[in-house]
Amino acid sequence: MSALYRRVRPLTFAEVVGQEHVKEPLTRAIREGRLAQAYLFSGPRGVGKTTTARLLAMGVGCQGEERPCGACAHCQAVQKGAHPDVVEIDAASNNSVEDVRELRERILLAPLVAPKKVFILDEAHMLSKSAFNALLKTLEEPPPHVLFVFATTEPERMPPTILSRTQHYRFRRLTEEEIAAKLTRILEDLGRRAEREALLLVARLADGAMRDAESLLDRLLLLEDPLTRAKVEEALGLPPKEALFSLAQALGEGRMKEALEEARRLYGQGFAPRSLVGGLMEALREALYAAYGLPGRSLSLPPEALLAALTRLDEALERLARRSDLLALEAALLAAFAPTPKAPAEPAQAPPPEPPLPEFDPLAPPPRRAGVRARPNRSPVGKKPWLPASAPFWRPFGPPCGPSCGRPGPRWWGPPSTSASPKARPSTTSGRWSKRRPFCPWPKPTSGWRRSISFWKKKPLSR
Repeated sequence: MSALYRRVRPLTFAEVVGQEHVKEPLTRAIREGRLAQAYLFSGPRGVGKTTTARLLAMGVGCQGEERPCGACAHCQAVQKGAHPDVVEIDAASNNSVEDVRELRERILLAPLVAPKKVFILDEAHMLSKSAFNALLKTLEEPPPHVLFVFATTEPERMPPTILSRTQHYRFRRLTEEEIAAKLTRILEDLGRRAEREALLLVARLADGAMRDAESLLDRLLLLEDPLTRAKVEEALGLPPKEALFSLAQALGEGRMKEALEEARRLYGQGFAPRSLVGGLMEALREALYAAYGLPGRSLSLPPEALLAALTRLDEALERLARRSDLLALEAALLAAFAPTPKAPAEPAQAPPPEPPLPEFDPLAPPPRRAGVRARPNRSPVGKKPWLPASAPFWRPFGPPCGPSCGRPGPRWWGPPSTSASPKARPSTTSGRWSKRRPFCPWPKPTSGWRRSISFWKKKPLSR
């Protein structure tokens, strides 16, 4: 006999739990014949991606009034995986370029029975980059008789070129009430009974995945009727709820002796420290819900204390992953409910008075900052002992070159103590001062955009 989640797989869109934002457009597209060339279904595990892909393949060639009907020969063949025109490919194990080339060859074949040939690629994000590139052209312009359906849990790993060529539908996690309602219908069909609290516990453990909840229920069907919360906790190895609430109450009221004895007793029964801390966090969360007016069992603790204990227990889970023994469990429990020390309030001190502003004197020299030396005198006369007093010095910019050029240019100047002309330059031959014609480093302007040939040639300046 197959697993329970395979036996209760939906045969129509009406049997799919939740995902109304996906079922409605797909049903209308099948009814009006407006199917796209490629679809992408993404979401967490166990929320109905592969099931919806099969229902889409069943609706393509269904012969009933409501498509898919789940009763015709076409739908039954797709459900059993024996339809020649519906191909399911595990992309995790067929992710090479050779596999995609083989797929492209199969795409060219016309469908045998159904109007379209449907290819379902599960875990499509596992395809390699080369395989995606090989499939890109076929996905962009597929034959009219081909329909692609990609299913993945990590759509962010899909290339943008693939995402832009598909219709993307995101599946959401299912709520605990939706999962519990589906489990109740399954038990009614099987003739079994169960408490609602037990089914809600199974739904909470499933974390929004219907397939996980059905797998847990398949395990619990081996127990005797009726299914109670205590039986479910014992079968799944979970600490009892009553013991966790009594432990939380003792820790919150400061009865540490009773709390440590209860923790030691639960540890001796075989419950792992991480399971005890996780169950205690669930009890505190339920008490926090009750404190804010939501349904749940309350504790005699303020919401601030519950929130602080939840935060500390969450941090303790990481430490328990490295060391999981009784000592680590006791330390985590005591630290979670330890009172927070309040820092002593310091007396308020008046700010120091601001110093008075100095009187302003317009004739006083500017103040000199402490630690900064005065700027040295850059005068060329008598301030450089390694040069003679009569040595010329270079000024970066002198007076204008003349009436024809109004721009400043470099000059050689003689010492200010002499009566040397500003146009005098040191002679390169005799070493004496001689009057030479001044030179201009700037190019002489010419009319228009053209310049003289001498401007472009690198010639020494005429002296």
